[in-house]
Amino acid sequence: MRFFIVFLAMGCSLSAFTQTTPLKLPSSAMQIVVDSKDNLIVHCYRGRMVKIAPNGTMIVITDDLQKGFKQNPYPKCEALAIDGMDNLYFTDRNVIWQMSPSGQINTFIGLPYLARRTDGSAAVASFRSIQYMKADPTGGIFVVERDDTNKDGQGDYYVIRKISADKMVSTITDTRNNPALKSTWIAGIGVDSVGNLYLSDGAARCVKKLEKNGTITTLAGICNKREFKPVYIQGDISKAELMSPEDIVLNRKGEIIFADLRLNRIIKIAGNKVTTLAGASEIQPNSLNMGGRSKEGYKDGKALTALFGFPPRVQIAIDSKDNLYIIDGGNDCIRKLSAAGLVTTVSKNP
Repeated sequence: MRFFIVFLAMGCSLSAFTQTTPLKLPSSAMQIVVDSKDNLIVHCYRGRMVKIAPNGTMIVITDDLQKGFKQNPYPKCEALAIDGMDNLYFTDRNVIWQMSPSGQINTFIGLPYLARRTDGSAAVASFRSIQYMKADPTGGIFVVERDDTNKDGQGDYYVIRKISADKMVSTITDTRNNPALKSTWIAGIGVDSVGNLYLSDGAARCVKKLEKNGTITTLAGICNKREFKPVYIQGDISKAELMSPEDIVLNRKGEIIFADLRLNRIIKIAGNKVTTLAGASEIQPNSLNMGGRSKEGYKDGKALTALFGFPPRVQIAIDSKDNLYIIDGGNDCIRKLSAAGLVTTVSKNP
């Protein structure tokens, strides 16, 4: 395997902002994670990376991830993860790179140009199309890959794999051959403190849990009840229904929090109930959209009066104090939902 190393100079610090003066990023936010010091790490469009401290100070980590790389494969960030030692991981779907806290980038694992799945050591392991990555707090990284070869004529499916701390890659399961996990669209993932995996089933409109021992349970949403014309029903998990669950995080209590793309809301699963954590969008009649939708908006303030515009992009991250950070793609900004229930805008591009 070829290795490439580059050192990135840190940019100068900008002045701190107040909640009424959102930061302006170099370009649109694409991915976000939070490090061990509660700094928000943002990957922006065209390979830029910035760090926003809890006090609002922003520094530019790099204005180009590919700076200093003389030949392919060049680092790209189509998915982003961070481990407990604040190493960043990003991928072009075939190769995963690692950035140390000092800004050093090297090839972490994966063989370029192969676009196939091979388990094993770092010397032979390969990936086809990584869609999602999340670090496992107990060591290693989960990756979810999409298989779009359609070799058997049954459409796309997803393969769940894990990279161990010693860089051994193994396949855990997939959504084609595991009846309890069967799906044609995984729309987001999350990992808890002990290494259980959570998956948003975008096709079935539900959230599932994959435990380390292989047990799979449905946590919320009635899977496959409505292919079209979905509804949103809060309350007891046995009756609750979702529209389009996506990115997932867990708070300090172990409660499951996710963004629902079509509802433009942040939703919580806790105490055997589904409740809206933030967002007051008007849910529109199904006659206006067979896939279901709510009216997009933009409004800061109390969580249950705030408005979001998630399509075409939403991602979430959570810090050690249970503050939630949200990429609000329709409004081209990053929003913060505080643990106290207040929504503010961290950054907003014109």
